Amino acid sequence: MNKYNRLLTSIVISFTLSGCAGLADSMNKIADLGVVSEGVSTFDDAIIIKVTPNWLFETDTQWVKTKLGAHWTSTAPDYVALIMSYGSDVRSGTAYLVFTGIDINIDGKILSYKTNTQTSIDSSSYNTISNTFYTESKNSVVMPLATLLKMVKAKDCRLRIYTSKGYEDITFNIERSASGQSTALVSLREFLAKVSSVK
Repeated sequence: MNKYNRLLTSIVISFTLSGCAGLADSMNKIADLGVVSEGVSTFDDAIIIKVTPNWLFETDTQWVKTKLGAHWTSTAPDYVALIMSYGSDVRSGTAYLVFTGIDINIDGKILSYKTNTQTSIDSSSYNTISNTFYTESKNSVVMPLATLLKMVKAKDCRLRIYTSKGYEDITFNIERSASGQSTALVSLREFLAKVSSVK
C-alpha cells in the first residue's frame, strides 16, 4: 500500500469512528445521559448548572451499574455536588441501591467523601409494553470544585463507589467505551466548561 492509499484509508477510518461517536453521543442525549443544562433559581436568582448522570466503565468494554452527574450553584461557587445514580428494572439486578460514599484516587492521592442525606429512591409507572417496573436510586457527595477539576485533568483517576451491596471500582479517565459510548468524563468536562463561563 503506497503513502497515498494509507493516508486515504486513515482518513476514512477517522471519519467512520467520529461518525459512530457522534451517533453514540446523540443517542445518549436522547436518553438524557450527560445532558448539561443551565437555569436560574426562582427563589434567590442563583445560577444553577447541572449535568445528568452518564455512563461509567471499569474497563473500556466493561460498564458498571452506577452513573455519574453533577450539580453546581452560584450560591456556593467553590463546591459541587457529585451525583451518583443507579437505574434498574425488576427483571435485571437489584431494584434499588443505597449510596454511602465514594473514594477518589487522583494520580495516587486518595480522597474520601460520604453522603450526607438518604438515598433518593424512585420508581416509574408500570410499563405495560415491556411488563417492567423501572426504579432509580440517587444520592450525592459535596466536594470542592477544584477536586472535580483535578479528576477530569488527571492522567490516572479511579473511583470506588460504596453502596448497600458493596462497592464498584471505576476507571474514571476512560472517555469512550470500545463501542464509542461517551462516559461521564466527557459530559463532566462540558459541565465544568459551562460553570467556568459563568463563575
